[in-house]
Amino acid sequence: MTEALEMRDDGTSFKIELTRKALSPEKVLCIVDSDSRSIYIWQGQKADTRKRFVGAHTASRLRNEQGPHFKVQPVDEGHEPPSLLRLL
Repeated sequence: MTEALEMRDDGTSFKIELTRKALSPEKVLCIVDSDSRSIYIWQGQKADTRKRFVGAHTASRLRNEQGPHFKVQPVDEGHEPPSLLRLL
């Protein structure tokens, strides 16, 4: 199961459908992949510092909810690992 959240400037996040179109340069997404036990913090090239901070905080919270066996992986736009690209 895969879940994706988009970060907002006000410190909140909201669920989105994970598609290639969702990966735009000004966004930061937290993507939870239960199968690989990974939490990706995808960071667009033009994403501001506030969204990046909210993404890190959200990923930490998600890891606490999912359990210590989940690994948090920051990913910069253009450097996506194959495991993340398969989710799209």
